[in-house]
Amino acid sequence: MKIELDIEKKILIISLVISVSIISLGLLTSNLGVVAHGVILSAFMVLVPLILFRYQKLKTLKEYEEKFPTFVRDVVESISSGMPFHQAIIICSKLDYGKLSKEVKKMANQISWGLPVDKVLDQFTERVKKSKRLFMALKTLRESYLTGGDVIATLDSVADNLTVLDDAQKERSSLLSQYVILMYAISFIFLGILVALNRLMVPIYEMSGTGGNQPILLTNPCKDNPNFICIIYSVPSYIFMIEKPNSIGAYYTSIFFFMSIIVAISCGLVAGEISENSITAGLKHSLVMSLGIFGAMMFLKFAGALGV
Repeated sequence: MKIELDIEKKILIISLVISVSIISLGLLTSNLGVVAHGVILSAFMVLVPLILFRYQKLKTLKEYEEKFPTFVRDVVESISSGMPFHQAIIICSKLDYGKLSKEVKKMANQISWGLPVDKVLDQFTERVKKSKRLFMALKTLRESYLTGGDVIATLDSVADNLTVLDDAQKERSSLLSQYVILMYAISFIFLGILVALNRLMVPIYEMSGTGGNQPILLTNPCKDNPNFICIIYSVPSYIFMIEKPNSIGAYYTSIFFFMSIIVAISCGLVAGEISENSITAGLKHSLVMSLGIFGAMMFLKFAGALGV
C-alpha cells in the first residue's frame, strides 16, 4: 500500500534525518563544542518548520473566520432572491473569499456531485473544528438548514455575531499590542544584566580571589565538579567559544543564557495569548525571541562586548 505524505510531513522527516546525521557526526568527533553546536542547530531545524507550519494553519483559520461572515451574507442574498440553500452555495463558489474560496468551491463541487448539504457542512465543520467560532457557526447553519423556519434571519444573525466577534478580537489585539512589546523587552533585559555582570562584577570577583586579605566572594562551582548538571552548564561556553570555560564569567554567562531562553519561551507564550489568544502564535513569538537572544549573544561575543 502506497503511503501519501503531505509537504509538511515530508519536510519534518527530512529535518529529522538531517538533525540525527548532524548530531551523530558531532558525537564521532568527541568534541563537546561540536556536539553542542550540532544539538542547537538540529533543534532549530526541527522546531522552526514545525512552528511555521502550525502558525500557517492558524493564519489560514483566522482568514476563514474573517471571510466567513461575507460568505454567509452572500448566501443570504442568494436565498432571498429565491434560490434554494444548495444552489446559493454553488453560486457563491464563483466569488472571491481569499483562502476560504478553496473550501467554498469544495463544498460546491460536493453538492454538484449529489452529496447532501448537511453532509457537506459536516465535512467542512470537521476540517475547521480547531476554530471554535467557525465550528459553532457551521453547526448553526446545518441546524437551520435541516429544521427550516426563518433561515434568512438565522444566517443574518450568525454573520452579525461573527463580525462583532472579529471586531472585538481586532480591538483587543490593538489595545494589548503594547504588552506584546513589553514581553519582547523583558526577554532581552537579561542580556543587559549579563553584560553588566561580566563587565563590572566579574572582575571584582576575580580580584577578590587573588588579593591576599580579601575573601573570595563568588566562584565557579562547576570548576572542579564535572557532574551532569555542570556539563549542561558548560554547553553555552562552547557554543559561544568562551576562552576560559571554567571561569566565573563563563559560568554566569551559561546561567543567564539558559535564563534568557526560558524567559523568551515564557514571554512568547504570553505574547501569543495576549495578541492572538493562541498558544500556537505564542510559539512563533517564543521562536523569534529565542533566535533573537541567541543571535544577540553571538554578536556581543564577536564584537567583544560580552565580557568573557
